[in-house]
Amino acid sequence: MTLARITSSLFILSSTFFSAQAMSQTIREQALAETKIVATAQTSATDAQTTGMLVLKDPRPEILTRSWQYFAGFTAQNFQPEGKATNTTTTFDLGENGSTFMPGLTLGVMGPEWNLKSVLISVGVRGDASFASQSVSAVLPSGFTEEARLNTTLMSAGPALNLRWEGLRWLGLTFTPQFGSLNYTQTSSNDFAHFSKRAAYTAMAYGLDFRLTRKWSVFTEWSQRSLNDSNQEIALQKDNFELGTKVSW
Repeated sequence: MTLARITSSLFILSSTFFSAQAMSQTIREQALAETKIVATAQTSATDAQTTGMLVLKDPRPEILTRSWQYFAGFTAQNFQPEGKATNTTTTFDLGENGSTFMPGLTLGVMGPEWNLKSVLISVGVRGDASFASQSVSAVLPSGFTEEARLNTTLMSAGPALNLRWEGLRWLGLTFTPQFGSLNYTQTSSNDFAHFSKRAAYTAMAYGLDFRLTRKWSVFTEWSQRSLNDSNQEIALQKDNFELGTKVSW
């Protein structure tokens, strides 16, 4: 082999080596460049920016599996005792005592609304309980005056009817026939000032129900009451106005 041929072979080998090295370096640079592009396009969860409070809520609407609704609420009225109450020695005039604040509770259940020519009608059952206690002066036959406390309890129950117009769902008319019990009980440190009287009564209540939210409402109610036994000494205020608020679920 001549020197010229050896030199030519070495030149070809070196050219091939450097050409392969340059090609490898070019491929490596392209791969790195593509990696940087992909990394720049992706963002992680920590890169996201949020403002305010994160609230997780089920997007599905609330579905009640029962067709009726329960309700509970508080009521308030101004109550005036009436009539007379007699124990073994003394007759007390309840009308001489002033009026008093009477709070109460109302509980019930209403059925589903059904549409009758754009009028939404629902019926149910309702119960009420109210209690008042006031300080009174009991005058005995001897002329002495004893400090006493007059407690009044009203308890009633009956069907309930609610009417709403489809275009005025926030306003309802209520009609509630009631069958109840009235109890006057007077307590004192003097046994001669004690008495307890009870009587049954019926009433018809007419009201307006203002729905503030889907579950909360306030209402006003006017009641006409009468004792079942007209021979009773005790009496019951015939016309009464009541305010209240209730929640439904």
